[in-house]
Amino acid sequence: MRLSPLSALELARLESPGTPDSQLVVELAQELLLELGLEPPISHDIVASMRDVISIDEAEIPWAGCLVPGEEGLAITLRAGDSHGKQRFTAFHEIKHTFMPGFRSVPQYRCDPAAPPPETSPRNASLEALCDVGAAELLFPRSWFSADLAGNEPTLDLIERLAIRYDASLEATARRLVTLYPEPALLVGFEPACKPTQPNAQPALRVQWAYTNTSGSWPFVPKHKSVPESSVFGRALNGERVEESATLKGLTSASTCPVHVSSRLYPYIDNQGEQHMRVLALITPTRKRRSNHAA
Repeated sequence: MRLSPLSALELARLESPGTPDSQLVVELAQELLLELGLEPPISHDIVASMRDVISIDEAEIPWAGCLVPGEEGLAITLRAGDSHGKQRFTAFHEIKHTFMPGFRSVPQYRCDPAAPPPETSPRNASLEALCDVGAAELLFPRSWFSADLAGNEPTLDLIERLAIRYDASLEATARRLVTLYPEPALLVGFEPACKPTQPNAQPALRVQWAYTNTSGSWPFVPKHKSVPESSVFGRALNGERVEESATLKGLTSASTCPVHVSSRLYPYIDNQGEQHMRVLALITPTRKRRSNHAA
């Protein structure tokens, strides 16, 4: 059978004109999983084989992963130094590239900010974002993940269990929870670090990133903002498992109502072998809490 010169995304655009690409890549992922009849944890090897990927290997590469076309099929390479959970997300990201225009003609790279792709394959930020959306849908199928959220309080306890269930990293699982949670949710990642303008100062626990959903309006959380050692986030850095009502005073300049903070220390080792003392904080509106039962 002659293959269409158009990619799966291009065909989907023709079939559903006006539909945002972000919705189309989700629908394409859902159709593939339905065709395969898979249940979580989704096997990236099986999904890859259905997309003409003949091999998935590890290597010492500067990028998180790459997809390279060859005469016999497509080959995915994952960075050997990354954790298993991160490798799985990267694998699904590269698989999602097989739905995109031009994937058979040019190698595709998933890059960290510190490791740009070769000049012969410049990074397309919008394309990479679409592949991340598709990867999340393959790793955390929406119908299954939403069912696991139903009736459960959004806490890091729940995230830990869901990470095991979906064979994924804690951070990716936490981001997926925030994305699909039907109420306002804010996820913040902290690490001890120096302010960029004061590289020789004493390190303090600082915001590295913040991620929120569209269900509510959260005050701006500035990157590199330091938080006191006595704060709920500082206490988490010292090993405390925080589950309590608090305010965001010291984290944002805007006045805030009390919120529920679930915060823990989750150290990790990067692909260079360096340990990072990461604190994750999941922040949601304060309301009557109930025990988690599922997942």
